[in-house]
Amino acid sequence: MKFAGLGAVLALVLSASGPSALAATHTIVYGPGACAGGCVNDGDQISELFGSVPDVVVQNLRLADGYVPVDGGLNYWPGDFSGSSVAYVEDSSGSTRGAVALFNNNLGGGYITLVSADFGGYPNAAVDIGWELFSTTGTISTGSVTTNPTALTTVNFNVTAAYNQPIVLIFGPDAYNGGVQNIVFRFDSTRPGAVPEPTTWALMIAGFGLAGASLRRRVRAGVTG
Repeated sequence: MKFAGLGAVLALVLSASGPSALAATHTIVYGPGACAGGCVNDGDQISELFGSVPDVVVQNLRLADGYVPVDGGLNYWPGDFSGSSVAYVEDSSGSTRGAVALFNNNLGGGYITLVSADFGGYPNAAVDIGWELFSTTGTISTGSVTTNPTALTTVNFNVTAAYNQPIVLIFGPDAYNGGVQNIVFRFDSTRPGAVPEPTTWALMIAGFGLAGASLRRRVRAGVTG
């Protein structure tokens, strides 16, 4: 079944951390420090957990046919992908996808939003790259981008995973000539744009009332004084 292998990875139970600040935004930048011991040679393997932060565990994955995770992970290339370094897959078969999985690592739950990512084509070329956003509930959205030979091309996703669920950016299937860089994600302790609970509304209204009463007292004091 499609996604069966990746679904098994998404079912991993991760260790949890303490509560975090609201709406912490992070960017995964694949640079020379992305590999264990440093990326020394072109094509060196990127550390599997590179880009992880206290609230979100990142996994840099390689997916074979059927979206099954296989050994090798993502690789680092220092340039020539639309003039930039990127994470890509060192497999020229044209059928291997790259994936960057974001797992919630907060005991209190919360929401992960994939904001955007940059794509580059090799060798500084216009390359068609397909992308897919996936979670344990299945495919969230799909699309494609044609890279600019001279600069990275940004795709804005702004997609939030369901409560306490992971979100995975999959790119390919030609993840050899198309790479990814500057993955921006956000962690929120409450759902972005959610309507406040009734108790929250009550506290807000009470706060506005107190502020209004204070303002009226100051106005009256100014009139009578």
